[in-house]
Amino acid sequence: MSRTLEIVGGKWNALIIRELLGDARHFLALRRSVSPISAKVLTERLRLLEDYDIVERRFTDGRVQYQLTERGQSLRPVLAALWQWGVHDHNSWVTEAPQPYSSPITAGPRAR
Repeated sequence: MSRTLEIVGGKWNALIIRELLGDARHFLALRRSVSPISAKVLTERLRLLEDYDIVERRFTDGRVQYQLTERGQSLRPVLAALWQWGVHDHNSWVTEAPQPYSSPITAGPRAR
């Protein structure tokens, strides 16, 4: 489970995978759609996803394109479930959100 969370839950990873679910993308197009990610961080994330066989890099017309592998495409229902969960629970997040700067570790029990 920890490896799965590293892949899907790592900062920017789910957004990168989401953008590649549609079609292959060139680096700059991918960077624009996942903005405000830096080029350095996007490169690091893409390399990690390549290492996990989620993304593959291809050269077409002298340019690099990134696309999901079959394994990467298999994450579609996972991301769809996360999206659906977020949409369903959004209202409770807004009404039950903790006060700014409150940490469940340091704030103690909240009065209800």
